Amino acid sequence: MVDGMSLAWLQIRALCFKEWRVLLDTPLGYVIAIAFLFVNGFFFEMNLFLFGQADMRAWFYTLALVLMFFIPAMAMRMLADETRSGTFELLVTMPVSTSTIVLGKFLALWMQILCLLALTLLYPLTLSCLGNLDIGQVLASYLAVVLLASSYASVCLYASAMTRYEVVAYISGFIMLLLLFLLSKAIPSFSPVMQNWLFLLSPLSHYQSMLRGLIRLSDVMFFIAMSSVFLSLTWFELERRRWR
Repeated sequence: MVDGMSLAWLQIRALCFKEWRVLLDTPLGYVIAIAFLFVNGFFFEMNLFLFGQADMRAWFYTLALVLMFFIPAMAMRMLADETRSGTFELLVTMPVSTSTIVLGKFLALWMQILCLLALTLLYPLTLSCLGNLDIGQVLASYLAVVLLASSYASVCLYASAMTRYEVVAYISGFIMLLLLFLLSKAIPSFSPVMQNWLFLLSPLSHYQSMLRGLIRLSDVMFFIAMSSVFLSLTWFELERRRWR
């Protein structure tokens, strides 16, 4: 049992770092990274200099919207390209389980997002030099972003598993994330009973709750559950393709 688990972990780690290097060391990876930092830098400076707000809460609200555009672009080729190029058939003939493929690619995508988020730590460091910054709230907000990015990555990975075309994968992933965004915006228009249920199903509602600096177990478990659901759907899609 231990040897089997160790082998599975080594396979996941190997696939993860392979995919991570592909994400980092490609023209598309460089373009996405530069564009991500440019867009986030623009919104941060706009809040700081144009509106005079030495606070990061508005930037974190905007970051959730920015991730909706960039994560689908990062995830679109991960499984769609495997199908289009025919390497998926080669991959499934190797002694690698479908779970290993899904987890390896998901962790690579998540690590790439975490690297980009780590570069934005310059923003709170800048604000801390200008005045008193609520470090606790900033740390809670970054935890919220990491969890939100995890759920977004699982959704977009599932979108990439459903097609062999990268553009279709991007559009599908973006549309699914957009529907989740619109769901959170439509909550106030429903009855109080429906609002309670929709709040439980809206990732942005849980995200905005954590941005207040309050970390609740229910919010954390929601993102873990959402990521698990879409990773399971990705596993089912790849299994269906494997045996088709």
